[in-house]
Amino acid sequence: MVLTPELASYSADMAGKQKLTFPICHDQACSIAEAFGLAFKLSDDLKGVYLNSFKNDLAVKNGYPSWRLPMPARFVIDKTGIVRAADVDPDYTVRPEPAATMAVLKTLV
Repeated sequence: MVLTPELASYSADMAGKQKLTFPICHDQACSIAEAFGLAFKLSDDLKGVYLNSFKNDLAVKNGYPSWRLPMPARFVIDKTGIVRAADVDPDYTVRPEPAATMAVLKTLV
């Protein structure tokens, strides 16, 4: 499952283009990200980059005017609700290797 602050209409479009087969859930106002300490507010300078360079109005796409985003994070949670692995980095360009996540998942079978 994936959590995103984007409204379903935007995430469904992306999921269709990428042929994703897992559920994508809307995190209204980054409330779940906030609960995990992962939400941050974009600075005015970065807000300008999103609006002017990326042509991405997060207030519209997320349906909420806060200009908050979650840090990219990946959690592996077992069937009993215990977090077995967590990968978080404030640098959005740093992502965990899928093989590492798969290795953890294989231990849960």
